[in-house]
Amino acid sequence: SVVCGHFQDFEFRGRVPGDQMPSVEFKVECKQTKPGDSVAIVGDQSIIGAWKPTASKAILQTNERIYPIWEGAVDLPETAVEYKYVIINGDNAQWEDVPNRKLQPQQLPVAVKAKFNRKDEKVEVKHSSGGAVQPAAQLAAQPARAASGYVQPVAPAAPEPPKAPLASGSAASASAFVQDLGRENTSRKSYREKLQLAEGILLGNSSVDLQQLACLQAYLTFVASGQLKCEEDGRHHRPNHAADASKKMTAALRQMAKSGDAECFIARRILPLLPSFSEQFTCAVPMTRIRDIAHRGDIPHELKQEIKHTLQNKLHRCADPGDLVTCQRLVERLRGQRDNLSGAFMEQLEIFYVELKEFFNASGLDDMIGKLAMNDASTRGPAERFLNAKNNQSWDSFKQLEAITELRALVEPKGEQSQEWQLLGIELEKFAFVILSSLTSQFEKSGPDQTLVLRSLVLALDHMTFSGVCVDEAAIVAASLKFGISGLPGAGSNFESLHVLAAAERAIRLCFSLQQRLADAYSSVPSLGDVLPQVDRHAVDVFLEAELRASILFQVSKLAQLIARILKQRLALPLWVAVCHGSAAGLCKKASALQDVWKQKLPAEGAIIFCESATGEEEIPPGCKGVVVNRDLPVLSHLAVRARQMKVTFACTSESGLFRQLADAIPEGKPLSLSVSSGADVKVSQISMQDLPTSTSNGTSKPKAQAAPKLGGLNLKETSVLAVAEAKRATPDVVGAKASSAGQLEALAAAGKCSFKTPVSCAIPFGVMSKAVQGSAFEAALSALEVALKSELDVEGCAEDLRKAVAGLKVDPKILEAVAKVFPASITDIAVRSSANSEDLEDVSGAGLHDSVVGVNCRSQKDLEESILQVWGSLFTLRAVQSRHSAGMPLYKGISMGVLVQEMISARGDGETYAFIMFSEHVTAGDKDSVYIEMCVGLGETLASASTPGTPYRLSVKKKGPQEVQTTSLGSFSVAQRGKTAEEIVDYSRIKLSKDQAFLESIGRRLCEVAVGVEKSYGTGMDMEGLVLDKAGSLEVFLVQARPIVK
Repeated sequence: SVVCGHFQDFEFRGRVPGDQMPSVEFKVECKQTKPGDSVAIVGDQSIIGAWKPTASKAILQTNERIYPIWEGAVDLPETAVEYKYVIINGDNAQWEDVPNRKLQPQQLPVAVKAKFNRKDEKVEVKHSSGGAVQPAAQLAAQPARAASGYVQPVAPAAPEPPKAPLASGSAASASAFVQDLGRENTSRKSYREKLQLAEGILLGNSSVDLQQLACLQAYLTFVASGQLKCEEDGRHHRPNHAADASKKMTAALRQMAKSGDAECFIARRILPLLPSFSEQFTCAVPMTRIRDIAHRGDIPHELKQEIKHTLQNKLHRCADPGDLVTCQRLVERLRGQRDNLSGAFMEQLEIFYVELKEFFNASGLDDMIGKLAMNDASTRGPAERFLNAKNNQSWDSFKQLEAITELRALVEPKGEQSQEWQLLGIELEKFAFVILSSLTSQFEKSGPDQTLVLRSLVLALDHMTFSGVCVDEAAIVAASLKFGISGLPGAGSNFESLHVLAAAERAIRLCFSLQQRLADAYSSVPSLGDVLPQVDRHAVDVFLEAELRASILFQVSKLAQLIARILKQRLALPLWVAVCHGSAAGLCKKASALQDVWKQKLPAEGAIIFCESATGEEEIPPGCKGVVVNRDLPVLSHLAVRARQMKVTFACTSESGLFRQLADAIPEGKPLSLSVSSGADVKVSQISMQDLPTSTSNGTSKPKAQAAPKLGGLNLKETSVLAVAEAKRATPDVVGAKASSAGQLEALAAAGKCSFKTPVSCAIPFGVMSKAVQGSAFEAALSALEVALKSELDVEGCAEDLRKAVAGLKVDPKILEAVAKVFPASITDIAVRSSANSEDLEDVSGAGLHDSVVGVNCRSQKDLEESILQVWGSLFTLRAVQSRHSAGMPLYKGISMGVLVQEMISARGDGETYAFIMFSEHVTAGDKDSVYIEMCVGLGETLASASTPGTPYRLSVKKKGPQEVQTTSLGSFSVAQRGKTAEEIVDYSRIKLSKDQAFLESIGRRLCEVAVGVEKSYGTGMDMEGLVLDKAGSLEVFLVQARPIVK
């Protein structure tokens, strides 16, 4: 046997019923060919021409990398075959000068290797299991009738093994993934190989995280756009291989899109980058039209050869997006020569051009609508209306937006099962962005029609839901906007405008939250520039910005910001919230989050901190003189209370542009002064270092050192559960100020003078904790934390160890039984609250430093014990430890935790629950004649912790008649807390507080009466927390705790 040195062993799969893999694979060395020639297999079967060269369908292929090797695969009938290799040029044929070659294909695939005009050839069989190649017997030819067959380029019948493992999943760092992606791209030359790389990532054993998915999107974008060039790899694979890979990847991406909003956002941007897998491209021999075009007899020979070599052969060997460019140039050139060409030829070429655009998903929007929507009865009418609006210059942008919204609402559901419909939905999304961009520009330039801005925002939110992004909340925000649309000038009241404003700010927050997640996801994309040097560096660096700015998300945020600005101006609302007014000076410090500042040492001169976010759980760090936060915060939240307690000048805003303007005005590390007025006028100015000593602490001279706050009394003798109403026993030194005050409230409610109720309650004294929290593990962890505080090393880790030590202790079962007996059988859910002797003091509120556990089952000793231990352990949360340490208090000596156990009022039955925090004085405005109230839907943790972004209902009520109510904001928190872990998205278009101004104001007046009564009873301004139960219009007010305002 003569075997050419160019030949390599083949990879085959066994032939199975329904499998369309070729049965015989041919490779022939033919040096006799010249440009324009082709090599065919011609023989006694119809598939190989029945001895007519021009009728053979077995045309072999070559390219510059493998020439003079010609190769291909033929599905021959399983019978004896005689054949020869023939060089064909037009109607001319050059036959081999050797006897007929003979072959009897076996049940397993065979591979034939030969040289043109040489009678020796090598016939090999390879098993489907991938075993060794075995010679196949050559038998004498037997007469047989022709059977149908087809030709395919040589293809690996078994999946190619990965060239190297690609790091993916949570275990792989983003940098490792990027490095592997660059390495694999270098070794994968062809479009098919690059698609297989993406397929391996998406369908691999490891899950793909967001950063990897974003990098993959960028990679496929650069491949599809031609920035990453595709080359032939020396193998023959028809386009159906790419289509099959696309089908598998699309299924994986659709599944990923269901796992989160950011995942959905990125997945939808990958889908159009994949080739079509419609039936015409997944069949065994796709794109046969170009073969027929190349063999037409009504076009010049040179043109025929050009089409054959630049398109037909190339597409059948190794298709890539560059072929679409080649075809486009050819079509555009030939359109200019149409008069000299066959009309039938041009018609077929134009049809093929459309098919090729469909394969690479490059069809225009009008073409896609014409093919799909205009041929579907359910979408034909809306499609006609949209195309009329799109292509009619007399239609304005808003009418176009209405038309595309109507069409897309019908198209998107069809995309769940169809690639073509899904891609049409994505193209409609892109065009909707263009329309919204035009509208926004018009609004910004010419002065907005406020009603039109609002209606545009509603439709933009509809498009977010169509895209599967933030579906539930976007729909709810849109419903709230629709409800409040009558509140615009000339149509409604300020109350309805506040409703719209709350919804607009919620939309801004929704966009900002997703933008932040996407920014994290795309954070590794710039590093692709280091491993993909062929790609323009600028394109890599601006990839994130380009993706966000070209999204519906970006237009929603712009429209929402525009309507919010309009309404704030109309309502004369301040753009800042003065959490603690005053003036301060220090060095400029910038941070992404307030909690991050604790990990850094602040300058001795003091710091003014500009931070992008705050959770509301933080403690003000030592050395902090002022804080400016880029989010709205409840002014009665624990963080806000602590800021006022420490006299830290503090302002916040939901206007990111306003925050950025202020933060960017002063460089990092430079001295500045911060001024926050009670009217929420916020100013900064750069000063000199010499000005610092006289500009600190609310305008006073250099601050004086303050003594550590005096702790509450500590009596450890009482070791049994007490009813809070037992005034003589449940005293502050026994159960803590909070629990003792609960008893005072209970007595006040029983007297019936203040129109409020209290929950069923009891208290666990300090003495119970003293007896239980002992042992070597606890003492060792406590000592380690004391050492850590002195050295300032690993305080957080040691505090966590101490909490774990407490969690491992036991509570006396008799205590648990006694607590359960306090509550009647009708009560199951309770709240377990802290009542330490280091909180609710005259000069220290300690608000929010310790844990409260809600939704505890009082009938479960396990749940009750775990909750009590958690509250005890919260003496050692990082914020509690930091707070006592910075205030000069001891870590544990002389400190203990009582526990206030109360019925969960929200569990009493049907009806809506509104939580409130109120001050009997408007402390931020300096107004003792008004009660200031903040409210939210659901439980009060939303208000107290400020961990949920959004605004509360804010009311100021005059104490004296006629009790004028001023509402400055309506609720916009996205979720309401309903139990221990239960949260639900709030639809404010269904919440009575947001729909009925009279109802809201009546609650405000009712709470004002309660506040005045409690203030009178205690003899000082009071900070109160409680709930309003609304049962079919019947209101009940419950107070759960009260303490003096820390001024």
